[in-house]
Amino acid sequence: MRAPLLIALMLCAVPLRAGGGEALPRDREVRAVWLTTLLGLDWPASSLRGNVAAQQQALRDILDDMRKRHYNVVLFQVRSRGNAMYRSAIEPWASELTGELGRDPGWDPLDFAIREAHARGMELHAWFNVFRVWSAGMPPRSTPAHLAHAHPDWVKRHGDDLWLDPGIPEAREYTLRVMEDLVRRYDVDGIHFDYCRYPERDFADEETWKRHGTGARDDWRRGNVNALVRDAYQRLGMLRPGIIVGSAPIGIYTSLPGARGWEGRNAIFQDSRAWLAGGYHDYVTPQIYWGLPSRGSRIDFAALVRDWVRGASGRQVVAGVAAYKEDIQPWLHEHIDVLRNAGAHGVAFFRYAHVRGNDMNGRFASHRLPPPLPWKDNVAPNPPRAVRIVATEGLTRIGWDAPLPASDGEAVRFYAVYGRATEDQAPALLAVLPGDSTAATLNGVWRDVRVTALDRARNESEPAGEGVAALAEQREGMERDASHGPMQLPGMSEIIVLNDEVLLVAVHLPFTTHVRLRLFSEHGSECGVLLDEQRGAGVHVIGIERARMDVDADLCVFETDARRQIAVVPGRSGE
Repeated sequence: MRAPLLIALMLCAVPLRAGGGEALPRDREVRAVWLTTLLGLDWPASSLRGNVAAQQQALRDILDDMRKRHYNVVLFQVRSRGNAMYRSAIEPWASELTGELGRDPGWDPLDFAIREAHARGMELHAWFNVFRVWSAGMPPRSTPAHLAHAHPDWVKRHGDDLWLDPGIPEAREYTLRVMEDLVRRYDVDGIHFDYCRYPERDFADEETWKRHGTGARDDWRRGNVNALVRDAYQRLGMLRPGIIVGSAPIGIYTSLPGARGWEGRNAIFQDSRAWLAGGYHDYVTPQIYWGLPSRGSRIDFAALVRDWVRGASGRQVVAGVAAYKEDIQPWLHEHIDVLRNAGAHGVAFFRYAHVRGNDMNGRFASHRLPPPLPWKDNVAPNPPRAVRIVATEGLTRIGWDAPLPASDGEAVRFYAVYGRATEDQAPALLAVLPGDSTAATLNGVWRDVRVTALDRARNESEPAGEGVAALAEQREGMERDASHGPMQLPGMSEIIVLNDEVLLVAVHLPFTTHVRLRLFSEHGSECGVLLDEQRGAGVHVIGIERARMDVDADLCVFETDARRQIAVVPGRSGE
């Protein structure tokens, strides 16, 4: 029985434009969520303590929902109170995993979260609470010892909480070592600081001031926090070049008309504008946890967003929004409109539980990539090679080879896939895949499919790909070509499966040429080379036993200097 062949597609790098000359979408926006592990507020629920499989599935469910809602960054809390949601030799395991501080849970949540987030095309930033190290009372004894026990002289009580004293150089160095250990061993996309400040002006650091203080006390305190931020940016960048560093300062840097209140710079010595101006931050996510005057807020969210954008020194502002507040949650979509109009680079919602299932009134209707970071790296990757696209009924299958190395040696972090459903639609971002991918399967038959490569700084390559027509149009074209007589170009003329066990491919060559015939799985993995040699004119039949293939073949790729052709391999009679 003759097997119908799909149209062959020769694919190459082209300018960043879709078929018909229309540019691919370039709108970029960070869409982030704080995923809180403190007390298991978002994850892991207390009912899941000690149940590894259930904890993993719950985290997958969260990430699945985020991807479905078109988020692209997860701020995963790895250090909430001087503890670790990862395997650390310096600080104890978080009690939220097992119910006991320091108890090994038998798996590594951070490693798992990184892999699962990347598999869904999302960045993962390690959310790290810096100076606040415990809440209520004293931490229990643990192995390793919590720093409140290991270094009690570094820790001060303020209200119900324990804080690391930023004025003690050894305490800052300890914190930097914890960060370095994390970044050295985990491939996080970024590190995200929280509580990177003093608790209040009345913090009990008189002895520290006497021992280490210089100049004006306020300036000295700001300088202590600034020193940690500066050293962290430099040292973490040396360990993992290109890592993204940012933080979540409080929402009012200094008071302004329409927004007067607790000031970051003067009340808690959090000089976040200096971090941006000094080049020690790539972005800030100010906690602008107020609403809109039109919705009854006395503090103006829009005025604060504009103020942060003006003071960003060319770095990025991702507005933090209080999704947990009942008077704000119904209007989250309006906050998105405001920050977009103000020129912010995106939004982060606190916290996941309060945006679960929320479609933001259509504001996140399609995928977006986060914006690039040109001050870190402005060299784009090379485009993917040998992009292969096959449209079958209801599916578009895409495969590619990794790009040639970029001129700066930066590895591919993600791949982006673009396309459109109909000719009169604008191209859209269809999927984002991890950098070790070589294939994708998309629901639907998509036209003008393009694939690009992205690096850690979010630079994007030129696209590679070619247009894909609907299956019905492909069949019409094949029938039309067949009516014109024998093919004059080399190609596959027939694929059959003999007795369900032997795959036979008939190749027609009108002239002598070098032929390469390869088999691929549906996921793009090569599973066999049938032919790689020069053959003379005529019809050649090449066969292979299916039992000799490690993975059953779904696609057959034919290549000569004159033609490239892709065909679907027929299934066994029982399939």
